[in-house]
Amino acid sequence: MLLTLIKTRKTRYGIHAVLIETNHLFGDKFLSEVYIPLDETPPDIIYRLTVTQSGIKLFGRPVHWLWPNRKRRKAVEIYLAAIQATLEEIRLDVTEQ
Repeated sequence: MLLTLIKTRKTRYGIHAVLIETNHLFGDKFLSEVYIPLDETPPDIIYRLTVTQSGIKLFGRPVHWLWPNRKRRKAVEIYLAAIQATLEEIRLDVTEQ
């Protein structure tokens, strides 16, 4: 599975981004908007993403993204955990708009 994190707007405190599931057969699926603090912003490459009970992790460290609300964050985490449970690897492609 390929997720795309598109950085849409940069502020002096962080970056607003959009998280999208990229699917070439059925079309892309919008998952959520997120706000990423500057010290947590990953460079523009592809990462392996894992989902645990404590949340989403990059490099084995939890991400400290700010979500629109708790319900949206839990829905995305449950969806990604279900994909990961099928032993499919989840990749996160970080790009600029």
